[in-house]
Amino acid sequence: MAVKIEKTFQVNEPVEKVWVFLSDPRKVGTCVPGAQITEQVDERTYKGAIKVKVGPSVTDYKGEVQIVRLDEQAHEIEILGKGQDVKGKGSASMKMTGKLRAVDGGTEVVSVSELNVIGILAQMGSRVINEVSNIMFEQFTKNFRQQLQNAETGGSETAAAPKPISAVGVAFSALKAAVTGTREERRRNPVPKALKIPAQANANSDAAPRQSNSKHQ
Repeated sequence: MAVKIEKTFQVNEPVEKVWVFLSDPRKVGTCVPGAQITEQVDERTYKGAIKVKVGPSVTDYKGEVQIVRLDEQAHEIEILGKGQDVKGKGSASMKMTGKLRAVDGGTEVVSVSELNVIGILAQMGSRVINEVSNIMFEQFTKNFRQQLQNAETGGSETAAAPKPISAVGVAFSALKAAVTGTREERRRNPVPKALKIPAQANANSDAAPRQSNSKHQ
């Protein structure tokens, strides 16, 4: 199942500073909930993992991140990521394009992601996956802004092991958002009265033929 996700957010930092951060997968990886870059294969290829907690157990999704295109003048980057559940129950791949644009007081970050999921992940459905991406994106932008502010401290790039993201909590929030969205959509677009058949009308229409038949007899 393929899902396309487009997101935009702003940070109160100049483009050049944001670009240095965005073009380094090791730094961006620290902003993804539950994710960690574990190894640098070469200048544009990295290995990583995402820990997902389901109940008392923790599952690892291991994969690879590769910088496909890097345009420093246009401040645009294209990344391809692939990952698989170590237990073989699902896999996912994502092609993401990020672009920076200077705005008043800071920088606008525009990202377009094409996500393909296989196996148990696909069973959630596109709507839930979209809601999950919204929740993950909110956490990502919060971490992105925080890490960007801390970049000037000159601290070590070695980050502590990330806490596993709670799949149950995220899925519940996503389902709740999807249900709320459905109710809101129904409220805004109610069924026209002309399409509703009153129960009394149904009863009268059923009774008429029976009366006609009794007179005929």
